[in-house]
Amino acid sequence: MDLPASVLAHVQNLTASIGQDDRDLSDTLVALTTALRSTTTSYCGFRLTIVENQCSVTLAAFTDGDHEPVGASLRLPLGLVSRTVDGASRVVFYAGTPGAFTDLAADLSHALGGIAVDGRTPTENHDGHRRTHLDGHRRVIELDVDLPPVSRRSGLTGLTELTVLNRAIGILVDQGHDIEQAHHVLRRDAAAAGVEQHVYAARILRG
Repeated sequence: MDLPASVLAHVQNLTASIGQDDRDLSDTLVALTTALRSTTTSYCGFRLTIVENQCSVTLAAFTDGDHEPVGASLRLPLGLVSRTVDGASRVVFYAGTPGAFTDLAADLSHALGGIAVDGRTPTENHDGHRRTHLDGHRRVIELDVDLPPVSRRSGLTGLTELTVLNRAIGILVDQGHDIEQAHHVLRRDAAAAGVEQHVYAARILRG
């Protein structure tokens, strides 16, 4: 089995499965986890974030609880895997052993045609919290920029909000706007109301 190609294929399938058939999502999740465990013995989870219409849908799947240390992360922009996703979409893999993803990062880089691998150590701000100043749009594979993980809770979040937003866009299109105009109207009116877009979208659905 060509493991890097397998990992990339599972990530792509997982991205496409979110919001679709639950069984397809579950099967792809198991396949991706199996592939990662076969290359990284201390693998402990991942967080996949899809950004659409400025709304984030996040699928997190961790294999252990908060008591185990996380010493390595690998961030892969989803734009390297699928051309249909927003540039801020990404998947981050986590492992317990420092340096655990070095070989996988190199293999993925090769599989993607020589994409750069950038290893960074997060800096700390004045209150001691670590930060990296990354906006998610860099088309490179990045090591250890997402340590420690923000949360190790598994689950799917944001899908309901995205569904509401897309339904509101559909209503605006039915009212005579094209897609671009509908997004502009939603952004403008949400900003004027001082609320997030999905909150304003819910108001549109309520009529």
